[in-house]
Amino acid sequence: MDNQNITETELIERLKSLPLKDVPPDLTSRVMARISQPPTPLLHSIWNYISQTQTISFRPIYAFSVLLLICGAFLIGRFSQPVEQQIATIPPVSTELQPAMIEVPQSAYLVGRGLLQTDGSHEQALAFLKRASMLEPDNPEFAYWEGVGYWANGNLEQERQSYLRGLEINPDSLPLLINLGHNYLSSKNYQDALPIYQRALTIAPEEPDALYNTGLIYRVQGMIDEEISAWRMFLQNNRSGTKAFRALQRLNAYNDFSFRAYDIGLREVIVNQQTLLDDSLPEQFRLNEIESISSMLAENRYLDLEVVTFVENDLEAAQRRAFEIKRLIKNTGKDVSDRVKLSWFDIPERIESTNGESEGILSESILLFSHVPGNFNKETSI
Repeated sequence: MDNQNITETELIERLKSLPLKDVPPDLTSRVMARISQPPTPLLHSIWNYISQTQTISFRPIYAFSVLLLICGAFLIGRFSQPVEQQIATIPPVSTELQPAMIEVPQSAYLVGRGLLQTDGSHEQALAFLKRASMLEPDNPEFAYWEGVGYWANGNLEQERQSYLRGLEINPDSLPLLINLGHNYLSSKNYQDALPIYQRALTIAPEEPDALYNTGLIYRVQGMIDEEISAWRMFLQNNRSGTKAFRALQRLNAYNDFSFRAYDIGLREVIVNQQTLLDDSLPEQFRLNEIESISSMLAENRYLDLEVVTFVENDLEAAQRRAFEIKRLIKNTGKDVSDRVKLSWFDIPERIESTNGESEGILSESILLFSHVPGNFNKETSI
């Protein structure tokens, strides 16, 4: 049968002749499922969620996270304020450190020591050093530096009291004794200064300041023998610097040439001449005296040394002494003896000052000096 030729009327008639069947029960739901539902508005969804009965389960990690987020939001709000507003709300605070703020004595002491090194801060330094001494009155070091603080501020009386208090705690403190001696000396209180320096020398016999200043005190008091002894003791271990040459000048002014200054090259070298003249001393003592000159010759190969010996009325003794000096130089281990030139005389040496006035006549003596050989010329022609 050709279905293409069926008319609409015939089709309807045929459908009518078909047997009747029941409608499937799920037909309606199947049809409705294929129809797309319009989206629920957002506000309606929120309201529906709120209006529904909710079951809340407490979980600590989630609660902590929520709390952290809330705190973070709060802090962001605070710190996001304008800078001007934040600054305006900070009350003014003084940043200057005051001694009364410090309760640790070592801290006050260190601050004071530091301020002493700064120009214009000596008053502040003293305030902190006093604070340290107040907090720890039994500390002799604090007492010492408190005294230094008073000295820096020109208060000699309080300086002295600080040193005396420190010595009550530690009677053998060398720094306290030396500074107390300086305090008395600067006040021209020689009677009290001298025993203080002598106490210091019983603790440290070679202490240079105590030795030198005792010489000054003996000089002021006219105690010549004691002064000469003090200069000798000072020069025994101090051969350079202004004080050494002043001590030597004062010693030689008394016609005492146990120590002499020799021109070696471009330098003046102080030597204990008496040690070189005394053959009874251990050789090592004499080697120590000539060591510095031998070293200078070794450092400068163009330098010659002239050794001139004087022994009044004894030419052979003068000659022996000259060769003895050369032997000592050789025994220092420096290869310089070939540049040592010897001369000897049986007459006394006449010592003259720079203005030509005689300062003394030495019956036995050693004169040392050096010069650059005449054929040595640093300039070379090109």
